[in-house]
Amino acid sequence: MTGAHRSGGAGRRRHVRWWILCTVVAVVIAAAVSFSRPDAPTGPRKQYFFGTLQTSPRTARADEARGMRVAHLTVQWDRFAPAPGRVDRRYVASLERELRMFRAEGLRVEAGVGLNTPPSWLLDRYPEDSFTDQRGARFTSSPNLVFSQEIRNEVAGYLRQLDGAIGLDNFWAIRVGVNDTGEFAYPPPAASDRGPLSYWAYDRHAQAGGADPGRPPTIPPNPYPGWRPGQRTHDGAAFGTREVSRWYEWYLGALADAVNWQTGQYEALGYRGHLLVLIPGAGFHPGDLSAAVDGHLRNTAAGGLISRGAGFFRTVALIQHRRDVQLVSTALVDGSGTPRDNACRPSDTNVTPDALTPAQEARVRAWSSVRWIARIAAREGFPLSGESAGPHVAAYYPGVMNRAGRQLKSCGLMGLMWAFDHNLYDGTPGSSLGDYASVIAKLQKGDTP
Repeated sequence: MTGAHRSGGAGRRRHVRWWILCTVVAVVIAAAVSFSRPDAPTGPRKQYFFGTLQTSPRTARADEARGMRVAHLTVQWDRFAPAPGRVDRRYVASLERELRMFRAEGLRVEAGVGLNTPPSWLLDRYPEDSFTDQRGARFTSSPNLVFSQEIRNEVAGYLRQLDGAIGLDNFWAIRVGVNDTGEFAYPPPAASDRGPLSYWAYDRHAQAGGADPGRPPTIPPNPYPGWRPGQRTHDGAAFGTREVSRWYEWYLGALADAVNWQTGQYEALGYRGHLLVLIPGAGFHPGDLSAAVDGHLRNTAAGGLISRGAGFFRTVALIQHRRDVQLVSTALVDGSGTPRDNACRPSDTNVTPDALTPAQEARVRAWSSVRWIARIAAREGFPLSGESAGPHVAAYYPGVMNRAGRQLKSCGLMGLMWAFDHNLYDGTPGSSLGDYASVIAKLQKGDTP
């Protein structure tokens, strides 16, 4: 019995060793297969996400069947809270119904929560806290999340209400921005015959030079209250380019603080989905900023972008790396670049966005918007996805989706939201459901459209 027991144990041990060896070999082979493809032999094939903006519940099933996995839902603050302290339950019910319809079709939901649709009562309650430019013009189409603590308090209350009514965790992703289009920039210039620039830092809180309980505590005091772009003196003293630079860096920092405050609010509410900071276009380049500062922020070729704070090579670096904060270029196939809508190249990594030589800047100005933003995002360590700019920005044409797909793949984007869902069904050239399905299938297989 003893000898037979030892002989059986040895056999079992040989069997176990053989089983382990086979398992290891199988794992190695599986890993080699899953991590290989012709165009990227050292990395796994990337799986992208795809969806549409302004998704209709009526087309959700057809969208999902063609490879889309993300729907877009817009919440409007003015409809959610038509009066102070009042929530429109019928509107909440309609939002819940759309959420159920999307999820029933297997779609995740990306939401715009409507901070760019403020209710009229907010503006009535805080008329002095609106965005105000250097000429006294007010902008009321988006709330002043930058310089007004009272507005931030109201927004925080709204987000708590929205979380309680619907549950923010029902959203796979939430869009984050500051201006009237929900993107990372100041509002556009006010209509005026006195010049095209509006620097939105002239409300009472932005102009406070010292302590001010009405200004968010994370924003330092205005370094030069009362100074206006173009002026070469301040309080009777010369005001040079060093002072202009200091004022403008404060202006950019305040804009980024509004984004960081928002992402902090979602984090405090326990939200664990994606937070998507929307980056419009390419913005201005370092040479544009130098020219603007030399001119004391008077109008220059890129003056409108300067006043809107669209210096992403500076402002993206100011965004805090909270949990799952990502960037979105909202400018795929926007017609920018030479050649038009050009794709990213491996050599782009040789460019440091905030330290361009004159020769580099000349080349970079020929890049498409998404190519420039992709380089900035990579430099600052942020994941990046994209949206097509939409036919209202650059008309669609046969082959436009293939071009967007090439931008997505070459620039390392995580996914694409097509603007807009109805353009897949209304006969818009190059923007059919079949066109999108073809691009999706090719990209998911690792092919280039």
